[in-house]
Amino acid sequence: MGDKITHRRGSKDLAGAEFLRAARREGLGTTASAASMHPAIHSPSTAPNLDDPSVQKAYLEQLVECAPEAVSILDDRDRIVRINSEFTRMFGFTPEEAVGKQLSSLIVPIDRTAETKWIASRIQGGEKVQLATRRKRKDGTLVDVHISSTGVMVEGKQVAAFALYRDLSEQKRAEALSSALYRIAEKTSSAEDLQNFYCAIHRIVGELMYAQNLYIALYDSNSQLLTFPYFVDEEDSSPPPKKLGRGLTEYVLRTGEPLLCTPEVFDTLVKRGEVELIGAASLDWLGVPLRAGNNTFGVLVVQSYTPELRFGEKDKDILTFVSQQLASAIEHKRHEAALRRSETRYRSLVQSAVYGIYRSNLEGKFLDVNPALIAIILGVDRILDMCRTTSTSPATSLLRLMWRAQKATNY
Repeated sequence: MGDKITHRRGSKDLAGAEFLRAARREGLGTTASAASMHPAIHSPSTAPNLDDPSVQKAYLEQLVECAPEAVSILDDRDRIVRINSEFTRMFGFTPEEAVGKQLSSLIVPIDRTAETKWIASRIQGGEKVQLATRRKRKDGTLVDVHISSTGVMVEGKQVAAFALYRDLSEQKRAEALSSALYRIAEKTSSAEDLQNFYCAIHRIVGELMYAQNLYIALYDSNSQLLTFPYFVDEEDSSPPPKKLGRGLTEYVLRTGEPLLCTPEVFDTLVKRGEVELIGAASLDWLGVPLRAGNNTFGVLVVQSYTPELRFGEKDKDILTFVSQQLASAIEHKRHEAALRRSETRYRSLVQSAVYGIYRSNLEGKFLDVNPALIAIILGVDRILDMCRTTSTSPATSLLRLMWRAQKATNY
């Protein structure tokens, strides 16, 4: 009990220990030197032969598969020899569906046929081609891409070609959204009429997503009415102002949160008693709140009645961004309208006042006067004229005018 237990060292361990002690004594500090003196310790693995065709193929496979771009390798007849997983993700074609097919017939839109011939001629001439264009997915939709393509030349003859595709969809979407928000801000300051302003907003949203059916709903807390100042829909006509009910619009007003309402989501909300069907049943209903600070005062809505045109999370994000700018614009327009109404009331009161009112700048120059002040000024002018033509003093003339005015009032 308590005895120290030791394990018998093997011959290799002992040899290694002796070698390390000798290396320290002789000042050997590098692994390479140690390995050369004692190959049994840390012998490096044999380096791969890069000229070996199997090694080259393995490198090529890893390079193609790990590339962030969609890659297609073509033979000299434009037929696909190899694609990577990013190609499948971007365009929807599996290797079994793509290999052996001509690239131009697989992903090139019919209106870009001349473009592919131009690319082929450039590659055959030994050039590297780069351009931004569009290509077709398996489902028929188009995707914005940046193409880099070059030929593989052996003894001056093209035996293959590479085509790399970088997805520009997110970049294009960000650019389009930035442009849309800028134009909304421009319309806010330039549009005189609210209806024209709403029409312009509709056109801008339509450039970003499907928006054939779009409406704007605004809630007035004073009248407690929900109004629809802009309403374009292929199924329903513009509803009149109404009290709040249990529609999807009112649901977004209550929650203050965006809602992408598919048929499944709608059924769930109905079962919970949150909403009820109002108007024609749409396939997808997408509504986002219009806010001023923490107050939700309206809703921006797009709808789809067609199975081929569905909304997704990206559409909700886009409409949310637009709604933020639109809410600011509507608030700005509301303040402008309120200011105009206030100015109209002010001018009406000033114009009908029996006493003189005027506005002037800091230099004392008149900016505006009301009729009562004009009458007073004209009265003073009459007094001065009387003084010029008679010997009556201005004070006497003024007293006579005041006496006459008083006498006329008493009558």
